[in-house]
Amino acid sequence: MQKLDCKGLACPEPVLRTRELIEKQNPPEFAVIVDNQPAVENITRYANNNGYVVSKVDKKGDSLFELFLEQVDSTMPDPVPGFEKTHFLKDTEIFNKNPMFLKNGESYADYLSYDNKNKTVVLLATDRLGHGDDELGTKLMENFLATLPEMNVWQIIMVNGGVRLAAQEGKNLENLKKLAAQGVKINVCGTCLSHFGLVEQKKIGETTNMLDIVTTLDLADKVIRP
Repeated sequence: MQKLDCKGLACPEPVLRTRELIEKQNPPEFAVIVDNQPAVENITRYANNNGYVVSKVDKKGDSLFELFLEQVDSTMPDPVPGFEKTHFLKDTEIFNKNPMFLKNGESYADYLSYDNKNKTVVLLATDRLGHGDDELGTKLMENFLATLPEMNVWQIIMVNGGVRLAAQEGKNLENLKKLAAQGVKINVCGTCLSHFGLVEQKKIGETTNMLDIVTTLDLADKVIRP
């Protein structure tokens, strides 16, 4: 079995190399070796969205993982990218811009039947708002997240210190859960979680990588960075 060695590679290189192998060779099965948990989650999600399934993950030591990927045959008719239904687009060119969306077999007629909403992305690079007083900044962030449901938010991206919002109990986490319940997708940078030692503490959101982040920002109609 072909093995793709991604040890020591920073995000999003493991996903990029996995994508390159699939696009160039389309192998029926192969293995990927990585040395961090976020890479396991990112490759698993990419595989699931691109005709493969991770059949097994062998943990070799404290931080070494070998993922076994197998190609699956999808027989669903007329697949289209799987945006959240409340955020579907009418621009079919967008289909070719992000190969990582889940193919869910809905027809284009179904796709067009949903209301088209602006794709507003909120980029959170810190767990407090503004500079000058950290206590005040923490309260302002609570107020900011509590107010977001009044907007039409498509996705939230957390990077750097912003990932703490997804890992710490309190009002911020409660507000994020409310947003998630409304259909807002929450993305948490895996490299950042690893840096702060918060991989196991994450309580909400999907662990993501820089490829996903850059693509989401590219697709957004508007990006808000408080």
